[in-house]
Amino acid sequence: MDLVNRKQFLEVLFDVDHISTCGWNDASATKPKPVFPDLISDHGVKFSINPIIDNRDTQNVLEAGLYSMLFEMDKDHNKQIIPRDTQIDLFKSSGLPYSTMTWSGTKSVHVIVRMEEPIPKDLFPILWEAIERVLTKHGCHIDPATKKIPQISRMPESIRKDPILDDNKKTIGWKEPTKQDLIDVRKRISRSELGEWLKLNGETVKKPKPPQPFVPIASDKSNLDKWRIARKWTEKKHGIYSSYWTTGGWVWFVNLGINLRKLECDLQQGISMSQIEWGQTVETGMGHRDITEPITKGWNWLNNK
Repeated sequence: MDLVNRKQFLEVLFDVDHISTCGWNDASATKPKPVFPDLISDHGVKFSINPIIDNRDTQNVLEAGLYSMLFEMDKDHNKQIIPRDTQIDLFKSSGLPYSTMTWSGTKSVHVIVRMEEPIPKDLFPILWEAIERVLTKHGCHIDPATKKIPQISRMPESIRKDPILDDNKKTIGWKEPTKQDLIDVRKRISRSELGEWLKLNGETVKKPKPPQPFVPIASDKSNLDKWRIARKWTEKKHGIYSSYWTTGGWVWFVNLGINLRKLECDLQQGISMSQIEWGQTVETGMGHRDITEPITKGWNWLNNK
């Protein structure tokens, strides 16, 4: 492990007194650790891009301060994997003033924009969206899930070792280990720098639309068919929905919403369909969990796109 590169990377993203987290997966990358010195030599593969207080969740990130935004891509508009060097070229040719660039070790390049000052929580989503719109113009097809506030990314210099899963999601072996490379480290970005880049690309930070109340829509056979197709597409990429998920559940429902939109069926209708096929709740080992809440959150988020 190159501790010099790791230290340089962390110094750009965090202040000396910041607390973050690092772990082997989403679930273990939740407990707080001092960035300096703990994360410099941590062997975990995932870390919180923003400082936290206590465990990593939205509220604890908001209280610690939003500084960084993540942008990640791996596939083009035809769902084909984009080669690593092409991803790097697309990000760099966009002119985006970014702070760090890291290779995930498998198929995606992660770019972090670390602002000099904290980003107000009401500005964060619309600022992220403005940057995403410009990157899209430059051919960067950004994963919408990277907009999450308690976002995690790949820790450079760590070795990634992914499990091989059977049809029941049980580990039956391990893939060849890969290194999460640090590609580039620059500096923290000022508001004026980012504003100039947005203006140069004909983009402005739009005011957010007020959230729309959820009103269930009566289902019909055509919408039910669309729901089933969208769900099948989502399951093919992200697996069958599990109520145990935290971050994974959010990603699943956001992608479900995107797939529904492709079929001209919105998430309101998707909620109605889910209640028909799944009922109001999903069984877990500790009781029941209402599945309408994450769908509604995903629907409200997508309505602000």
